Amino acid sequence: MCGRITLAEMSWAEFRSWLTLASAPQGVIPSRYNVAPTAMVPIVRTGEEGPEGALARWWLIPGWYRSPLATWKASTFNARVEEAARKPAFRDAWRHRRCAVLASGYYEWQQLPDGKHPHYIHPAGNAPALLMAGLCSEVRLPDFEGLTCTIITEPARGPMAAIHDRMPLLIAPQTLPDWLSGVVGVEVPRLPLDGLTWHEVGRAVGSVRNDDASLIEPIEV
Repeated sequence: MCGRITLAEMSWAEFRSWLTLASAPQGVIPSRYNVAPTAMVPIVRTGEEGPEGALARWWLIPGWYRSPLATWKASTFNARVEEAARKPAFRDAWRHRRCAVLASGYYEWQQLPDGKHPHYIHPAGNAPALLMAGLCSEVRLPDFEGLTCTIITEPARGPMAAIHDRMPLLIAPQTLPDWLSGVVGVEVPRLPLDGLTWHEVGRAVGSVRNDDASLIEPIEV
């Protein structure tokens, strides 16, 4: 799964250049180090003139849903790549509304005999963000109007499986157009694992009330 991400030192201008976006919001993206579902997060989606940047609420609400946001109870902040094409909450977005969620990194918890140990996973090189395959929707509800999104997950690859059995489906930047255009999920080239690095962090990240740069600092193990 993917239930916490970071948005650290990110700007739309940098993303516009890196991903050749046709349009994007102005300014920097406020740095946050403990972003949980229901927060507004940066995404890239297909626009009328090409890929565009936008903000979306992280917890997908299907386009067919018309009741108040507060009454939606399904857990749709993640979508399994093995199931998304056929699940009612995701299948329309799978066909027509692909996106990528931009994150400077994400957290995953490793279950060990003495409890859960959080790890921070982020780009190994100079990439300004990770591109997490996602789906989005545009909804008009009695208590919310705008974009919502979900992050696609898949079985953990290689050494990542030692931390957790699932991970985000991470796209290589050059294959972002393939994902957005509707290529089957299993066929999208992934970001190679040597493009990632990770380390254990302190357990303070377990509380969303904590949100500062100290959360991503490695701890001695």
